[in-house]
Amino acid sequence: MKDENNEDPIDIKLILLGETAVGKTSIINRYVKDSFSDILMSSTSMAYVQKKITLNRQKISLNIWDTVGQEKFRSLSKLFFKDTKIVILVYSIVDKKSFDNLSYWLNSVKETIGSDFILGVVGNKCDLFLEQKVDEELGAEFAKKNGGIFEQISAKENRTGLDNYITKLVSEYLKLNPQEITNKSNNSIHLFKEDENTEEVKAGCCTGEKNKKIIKKYSDIVKEKSGIINVVFLGEISSGKTSIINRIKNKEFNIAEKHTEKIVKSYIPYNKGKMKLEVIINDVDIDNKKSFEFIELIKKCCIFFLVYDVQNNKSVENVYYWIEVVKKIKENTTKDLFYILANKNDINPGNNKLIERGKFIADENNAMFKIVSAKNNEGINGIIEESVDSYLSIS
Repeated sequence: MKDENNEDPIDIKLILLGETAVGKTSIINRYVKDSFSDILMSSTSMAYVQKKITLNRQKISLNIWDTVGQEKFRSLSKLFFKDTKIVILVYSIVDKKSFDNLSYWLNSVKETIGSDFILGVVGNKCDLFLEQKVDEELGAEFAKKNGGIFEQISAKENRTGLDNYITKLVSEYLKLNPQEITNKSNNSIHLFKEDENTEEVKAGCCTGEKNKKIIKKYSDIVKEKSGIINVVFLGEISSGKTSIINRIKNKEFNIAEKHTEKIVKSYIPYNKGKMKLEVIINDVDIDNKKSFEFIELIKKCCIFFLVYDVQNNKSVENVYYWIEVVKKIKENTTKDLFYILANKNDINPGNNKLIERGKFIADENNAMFKIVSAKNNEGINGIIEESVDSYLSIS
């Protein structure tokens, strides 16, 4: 958006990556709100916040993304790397494993968007120096080896040092990309606009406090999607697709659920602030896959739930088949969101072999993975809202 002097700010996407509990959310809260809480929980969803700064008289709009460090969410994190200009790798100085895993996060970014970004490496929690497990020299050496800018900070105590550090990263980006300043167009498109559609949302750290703003022009999304989000459940016969959908619709589990013989649609409203959409949940039978109706449905869908039975080896391997079906029908699936659901975990829970296989397929295809049980109604509550939130964030 333009400021009071009608000057377009430069949009810069900044993303924080690292293991769970290293303090990514705390760093963002300190930088944006100058606040800190000792009781923050690990993030379980992606979130972003905007902060406006001025550097050398140039207006900057920093779009800061807080990602999820937990292993089961790593594939989802990769979906948010697109258009990133600054990456900050965060580790805790009291957690050696979090430092050792920096290479994983750096490689994940490079595999997705290449090397055209400014790299920051941050050792957080330096207020706990008496418990330090990672020497400062190790962090500095890792940053130097990978062409990054290093800093050891404390989100709890050091506000000024954090401000200066992020300013240094932004300055480096502008120095290497002077065209951002000299060649700005008055017709540039901004992903985030502070207007009547600005909405308060929960922090990614799940504190329950509405202390972050997702600034997004929702009217554009509604117009683009015609107010409708199409979701489809795909999978082999008896994998439990219909039972999962019934749970989503707050229906009881029926062990004698009939086999679906056609495409069945369910309508669920999605209301969030001023954002009002209609989510259409489509239950598809395997026999419909070659029909014209099926092909047209897949073209409309943007969220795909691929369901398999954790007791059935064939059903998990056929997840590959369904992914290929979707990709063949849709020439470009980069804006689509895939969830792989391992269902029936209530029967002989912990069948690790097929669960690990599902996780592998999810990671290989940039999909979200969840273990669920339609019978026990586990892992299903809120899954539609979560998927729509994630889709709107990456689309």
